[in-house]
Amino acid sequence: MAALDAATVSAAKNSAEDFFSKGKFQEAFSAYEKIKPYGEKDPRIFMRLGDIARKTGDDAAAIGYYKDTVRAYIKQGFAIKAIAVCKMIIGIDPSQKEIEKKIADMCARGPGGGTGGAPTAAPAPAPAQPGAHKAQPPPAAQGAQQQKESPRKLPRTPLFSDLTEPEFIEVLKKVKSRSVPAGEFLFKEGDRGDSIFILVEGSIEVIGHAKDGTLVTLATLQEGALFGEFGFFSGAKRTSGVKAAEPATILELTKADMNDIITRHKRVEAVLFDFYKSRVVDRLMGLSAIFKPINKTDRKEILSRLSLVKFQRGDDIVKEGDKGETMYLIKNGRVEAWVKGKGAERILLAELGEGDFFGEIALATSKPRVATVSAVEDVELVAFSRSMIKDILAKYPEVKQTLERVIKERVGDTAKAREQRAAVLV
Repeated sequence: MAALDAATVSAAKNSAEDFFSKGKFQEAFSAYEKIKPYGEKDPRIFMRLGDIARKTGDDAAAIGYYKDTVRAYIKQGFAIKAIAVCKMIIGIDPSQKEIEKKIADMCARGPGGGTGGAPTAAPAPAPAQPGAHKAQPPPAAQGAQQQKESPRKLPRTPLFSDLTEPEFIEVLKKVKSRSVPAGEFLFKEGDRGDSIFILVEGSIEVIGHAKDGTLVTLATLQEGALFGEFGFFSGAKRTSGVKAAEPATILELTKADMNDIITRHKRVEAVLFDFYKSRVVDRLMGLSAIFKPINKTDRKEILSRLSLVKFQRGDDIVKEGDKGETMYLIKNGRVEAWVKGKGAERILLAELGEGDFFGEIALATSKPRVATVSAVEDVELVAFSRSMIKDILAKYPEVKQTLERVIKERVGDTAKAREQRAAVLV
């Protein structure tokens, strides 16, 4: 068969799509069949052939074409798109579970069958169609023992980075692929944040309120974007809504499913914490008045030194009068800061939640804690050590100035709270 030039392929696709949109599936199939060899360069051709097969009731042929699509996407480094197609295959035939192991093996070997590479978002998928095609299966997976113990890492893809093959397969089993019609909201402002998403195809808009209360588009996200991570990790309510600007395909992973994975693969919790640090903590530090002056390279070094600590409801995290060795960022949960009044009564200073810092006063001044902070519910905290803060202050004098201002305000508020409470008691 003569080599296909780009103009010929483009004309054939336009013709095939015109037939497809009119429901003329056999004509669309014939048009796509002529350019099927080009599917190795444009997997959307295989995808559309699978779509047409489904429209004409031939699920077996559709699965064959979709497997070709998976193989071609992985070969090009588009792991996220391959995962979405993998979920489609299992949706058609739940017995096709072996595709999960095969896709993990192909991802680990990377684009072109070599070592793992860095997948990016693929071009918007092209259309698809029917036929009695029997797809060639992807290269056979390695032995079962190697599958279980393989230390190979998956490609550098958001959320799936640094997972070993067995861990990745568990995530594949849990992740869901969803089609979102244009104009439909994935979630709205105020909804509980219990899922994280990756945009496979299409575009979505982040919707929020302007100062005058009107709804405005804050950002438009394109293929490959990961979103919803702050609510996912913190459990906080969504601060903005997200809706499809055009028909979109997304991958969704719920917190409940991820927790289930962690029960079988404990190391995944550490992988998730590293992801949280790079996606959420780094952003919060960039927005914080205290950490804003620190450049990106130094922030990255700081992130590598952070640790995760957990406290149960009712625990005192820091105590008034104790020496302070740690500053904290609340990952999820709520805490109360309080002091003892003259009559040993408890005086509430503030309630803090996800994204708030506390404990910086004692750390920066080497003076005892000025208040007690207790967990209102089970909490997870990111810990900044004294040595880390000392290094920051030595390199960034402006951070020290900001801290001194914050400390002055906090100490003043504490003293004021004591006085006001005492006046009420008198």
